[in-house]
Amino acid sequence: MKELRIGRVINTHGIAGELKIDFNTDFPEQRFAKNSELLIAGEKLVVQSSRPFKQFWLVKFSDHENINLVEKYKGEDIFINERKEPRLSEGEFLVSQIIGLKVIDEKGNSIGKIADSFHTGANDVWTIKKSNGKEILIPYIDQVVKKVDLQTSTVTIELLEGLDED
Repeated sequence: MKELRIGRVINTHGIAGELKIDFNTDFPEQRFAKNSELLIAGEKLVVQSSRPFKQFWLVKFSDHENINLVEKYKGEDIFINERKEPRLSEGEFLVSQIIGLKVIDEKGNSIGKIADSFHTGANDVWTIKKSNGKEILIPYIDQVVKKVDLQTSTVTIELLEGLDED
């Protein structure tokens, strides 16, 4: 069964065993809901409680009542089984589906590939790795991202002035 990365443990929070999660999912309320099963460092963990915290999510796992039991997870990626993915509407996609897609401008010129996606306060930001190895950051907003085509594995963008310094 395929596993999908949905975040990373940034740090512990307090002494009661909570972990601060930098999430990479559009469904944090579902992913971190009570009794959800997550995989961290090869271990299956069950969510006891969770709550939003600034741009992060704080998660406490069953049988992990103090900081000493969770420190080992710092820096680890968090996964779910792919079969737990929610059904999406037409035009919706998961972050895991866009990583690696080819990025082109509206004239069809190649810009690079999507290497990462992360959340900010206002919108998601995509990291585009160009063929020369340099990276550019683009906001996931209608003015920039014009089309995401999963069938052809391409994303069409309008590269606004200032987004690419080359």
